[in-house]
Amino acid sequence: MKRREFIGLGIASALLMPVRAIAAAWNTVAFNATDIETAENGLSIADECPSDAIDITAPSHAENGAIVQVAVHSHIPNTEAIAILVEKNPTALLANTMFNHGAESSIVTRIKMAETSDIKVIVKAGNRYFTASKKVIVLENGCGGISSTNEQFKSSIKIRAKQLKNKALKDKNLVQIKAIITHPMHTGRGKDETGQLIPAHFIQHITITHLNQPAVTMQLGTGISKNPYLTFHLAGVKLGDAIVVAWQDNIGNSGEAGTRVIV
Repeated sequence: MKRREFIGLGIASALLMPVRAIAAAWNTVAFNATDIETAENGLSIADECPSDAIDITAPSHAENGAIVQVAVHSHIPNTEAIAILVEKNPTALLANTMFNHGAESSIVTRIKMAETSDIKVIVKAGNRYFTASKKVIVLENGCGGISSTNEQFKSSIKIRAKQLKNKALKDKNLVQIKAIITHPMHTGRGKDETGQLIPAHFIQHITITHLNQPAVTMQLGTGISKNPYLTFHLAGVKLGDAIVVAWQDNIGNSGEAGTRVIV
């Protein structure tokens, strides 16, 4: 049971569920937690162990806490999932990602940071949990701010799937997938021009499929930056293969876009 709670929603079952069921499967306890301990309890994480086999790439200083690019790569064999948390954010858990069907255990995304804090990463491999962290000094708060309520919501996806040219990587048929999803990612704490709170509106689920097989499934919280940016790598992918990115947010909006692998 712990494995299922950590990864959140099983990939195959997610694709078969109606929108309301997918929304209900979002890990409310973990993502609403205001501290790391409660978030980890919501993910049923226990007995985590520090590891130098987890790479975290992030700036030492972030001028704008609303957009902090983070790259995580796990070298731990049989990595199943990666969770990203920020200790001093209003809600600690930012994203929980499961890898399957050839997905490499790495992710690049952009996060919000309210103040100087550690970015904590937890990796699940088998029945064990491993962790690493990196401190980022934030010069400007990134979890509030002022936004306009006059903009009509309209989302789109830009996606690219490109075969990597390095010979060693090409032998693995490794493909880099980059996607940007247009979405406001309102936290529920930002204010409009009149000083009124803007209701929370954010993407909760993202799925990447390869030839109709789910490769990456993510659950997201409010700590992911506006217009989510993602980079993943899939092995065993051929030129021309179909890649699809699909998302669903907390108020029932959804979308998807597909592409073919190119050189």
